[in-house]
Amino acid sequence: MTRRSGTSAARAPLTLDRIVDAAMAIIDMEGSAAVTMRRVAGDLGVVASSLYVHVRNREDLLSLALERVVEEIGLPEITGDWAEDLKRHFTRMQRVLSAHGDIAAYNFAAFPPAPTAVATTERLLSILLDAGVPARIAAWSLHRLVLYTTADVYEGWRLSSLGADDWIEPVRDYFRSLPRDRFPAITGNVEVLLDAESDDRFELGLSMLIAGIAVYIEDIEG
Repeated sequence: MTRRSGTSAARAPLTLDRIVDAAMAIIDMEGSAAVTMRRVAGDLGVVASSLYVHVRNREDLLSLALERVVEEIGLPEITGDWAEDLKRHFTRMQRVLSAHGDIAAYNFAAFPPAPTAVATTERLLSILLDAGVPARIAAWSLHRLVLYTTADVYEGWRLSSLGADDWIEPVRDYFRSLPRDRFPAITGNVEVLLDAESDDRFELGLSMLIAGIAVYIEDIEG
C-alpha cells in the first residue's frame, strides 16, 4: 500500500471520516491485523496520539470500520416478495463484506449494533413477520442468515489469504491418497469437493435456508 505523504495529509484537518477511511484502506489491502493506531496515523501523516481525540482505541476504530461497511450494504428493499427480498439483501451483504478484507470477523457478536444495523434488523424482521413467521422463529431465522453470511465471507477471506495452491493442492493430494474401498464417496468426488466457486456455494446455502423458512410458513398456513 502506498502511504500518503506526511506533508499533504497534514494540511487537511484530521476528522473521524479520514481516520476511518485510512483504516478501511488498510483492511481492504492487508486485513484488520495490519490496523494499528500508529499505522493509521502514519498513513495520515499525523502522530498517533492525535487519533484519540476521535476514537477511543483500535477496537473502537474497527467497530467504526464495520459500521461503514454496514452502511455500504444499505437497508433491505421491501417489494412484497419476502423470499426474494431476503435473497437480494443477503447476497449484497456477502458481496460487500467480501470486498473489505476480513471485516466480516467483526460482525460476529457485534454489540452494541450500529444505527444502520438496527434499522436493517427492524426491516428484515418486519419482512419475516409480515410473511406470517412467528416472532421467535423470525428472530432465530434472521440470526442464522446473518451468521451464515458472515461465516461464509470470513472463511472465504481465510482461504484466499492462504493462496489457492497453498491449501487446495495438499488437500487434493490427501483426498486422492485415501483408500478407495473405505472412502468411495470422497475419492470419487475430489474435484467436486474442492470446487472453489464460492459464490455458487453461498447462493446454494442461502437458497436452502430461505426454502426452510418457506416450508415453515406453508406448514402454518396448511
